[in-house]
Amino acid sequence: MVEGFWIVQYEGVAGNGGGVVVFMRGRVLGGDTGYVYTGTYKVETNTVLADVKVRNFLPQVNSVLGFAGDFELRIAGKVTDQIINGTASLVGQEGAGILVKLTRVSDLPT
Repeated sequence: MVEGFWIVQYEGVAGNGGGVVVFMRGRVLGGDTGYVYTGTYKVETNTVLADVKVRNFLPQVNSVLGFAGDFELRIAGKVTDQIINGTASLVGQEGAGILVKLTRVSDLPT
């Protein structure tokens, strides 16, 4: 239901952006202009729960949270058809977060 290649769009206090994500066998892999994402996920009912490490490979690119550097996100999103809508918050700082929308691009090859 979730495994596949997805576009991710996000909005935070310091702007918005987008990237790509692959969900595969409990793993999350992806990236955008200045960051790479690695982590794990699980699906409970129609909700995706993920813990993702976000690594900054271009220090001049700030995150939509308003800072450069590495951080960890906890993501929860409701799956409806080909869309996941949810939120992502900094681990340990649940008040600081972003809105996320993922749109399925493709299934993974078998």
